[in-house]
Amino acid sequence: MPSPLDNLCGPSKPLTAEAPDAREFAGLLRSELARLADAQVAQLSLESRFDLA
Repeated sequence: MPSPLDNLCGPSKPLTAEAPDAREFAGLLRSELARLADAQVAQLSLESRFDLA
């Protein structure tokens, strides 16, 4: 049974399947960790901290 994401991929469908990219994933992980650290800065407004988290 295909996953819901698989149902969106294919001819005349909005998405195309891509192979996993370790460098892209590592970059996203670095970005997430930096924003999570920024979310802990007490000098920022609660709204900013929420957005960063």
